[in-house]
Amino acid sequence: MCTLFIGGLWDYKSAFPGHRNTIVLVIIALAIVVAGFCLWVIRFVAHPTVRTLLRVFVGLCLAALLAFLVLAWGFPIALLVS
Repeated sequence: MCTLFIGGLWDYKSAFPGHRNTIVLVIIALAIVVAGFCLWVIRFVAHPTVRTLLRVFVGLCLAALLAFLVLAWGFPIALLVS
């Protein structure tokens, strides 16, 4: 993700590596939108156990997304584990 901010990637000859990062950012944005939609839909589920399990599942997906972003940004893994 840090390569998005390198000035040379805006050149037409080296646009492909930046294009790959853009695809990852689009996928992450879509994942956040889908998670928000799922949280909105959970309001209409009548069964309390199913509603709780769906909330836990969406929360775990968002936590995995956050962990991916932190690791992709280059944060040291040792600080996350300790």
